[in-house]
Formats: sequence, C-alpha cells, structure tokens
Amino acid sequence: MPSNNIWIAASDNDVASVNAFLVADASLVNSKDENGYTALHAAASYNHLDLLRSLVNIHGGNANIQDDDGDTPLFVCETVEAAQCLVEELGADVEHRNEEGKTAAEAIEEDGSCPLVAAYLRSKMAAAELPPPPAGVKVNYSTQVEDESLPVLDEALKARIEEFAQREDINSAEAQAELRDLVMGALGGNAEQLEEVKRARQ
Repeated sequence: MPSNNIWIAASDNDVASVNAFLVADASLVNSKDENGYTALHAAASYNHLDLLRSLVNIHGGNANIQDDDGDTPLFVCETVEAAQCLVEELGADVEHRNEEGKTAAEAIEEDGSCPLVAAYLRSKMAAAELPPPPAGVKVNYSTQVEDESLPVLDEALKARIEEFAQREDINSAEAQAELRDLVMGALGGNAEQLEEVKRARQ
C-alpha cells in the first residue's frame, strides 16, 4: 500500500512512493511535517542510505536542512554509516549548532544511546580544525600526548573498545548499552584526575 505522505514513505524506505511524491511536487524534498521533520531526517534516522543519497544528489535535498529545533539530519543518525554518508558524501556540517547551541556530537553524547556515532563526529570535528598544509606539502597528522599529567587510556580498555568495534551486533541496543557503560566508566575513573590537570593549568 502506498504511503500517505513523503515522511512516512521515507521512514519506511518506500522509494517508489517517495519518488512519486517528488515528481508531483519537487519542493517536498525539504518540506517539514507538523513536527518539523523532513524526509532527509527520516532517511538518516532509519539508516536508509541509498534513499538519503537520492534525496540529496538527485532531488536536490539539503543535507543541512534544520527541523524546528535546529537539528539537521546528522543529529538523528543512529549508525556510524549514516553519519559517514552525510558528512563524507553529502556535505553535512559537523560544526552546525542547534537552537540549544549543541553540535550533533554533543547532542548525541548527551543522549548516550549512540556513543560510536558521537565518537565519529568528534573525530571529524577535530580533523576540520587542523590547519591546511603549505602548497605542495603533504602532511600526515597524528596525535601524541606529551603531557604526562594527562590520564592515559590503559591497554585493557583499548582492547575492549577494539573488541566492540569488531562485533557484528555493534549497532544493537545491548551492545550500545555495554559500550556506553564501558566508556562512561572509564571517563568517570579519570574525571578527578582531569579536573586536577585543568586546575593546574589555570
């Protein structure tokens, strides 16, 4: 049965209905429902990546379209693959801030349900802040902690995180909860030390 509107069609990955709606009215690609949601938000949230690419590349959708809260499709990504598609293929802005002044990384971190997505977005934000190399010079950037007062991620924790990255069920609710507990536990253990370092530098 055809979907009732483009937003439901996008959520259901009903490509035929989405295309039919856009043939009838091309402006629907960036239009909002009563909650401020767009077809791009729906496709990103439900990880319908081929549809997401089509909405932007074929139908002229805006990868940085905002809902009523200022959230772009990047804010509703629940998989790293969806975030990668938006950022690396479709030009989504990792630095955009919503009405609360939060980036997608910050909003997703606060929600706590998709730590790998937040970590990916943080890595892209850090890369965006690196200065461009001089003309004709190729530079391989790496990060090295030289301040011995900073807490170091122990090898056991590194190994656990690497194990999670290899799990086939990494995007399942159970795996995400386990990873969140692991990361938050590590951050909690270092919180006091980080605060001492911060005070020492002030």
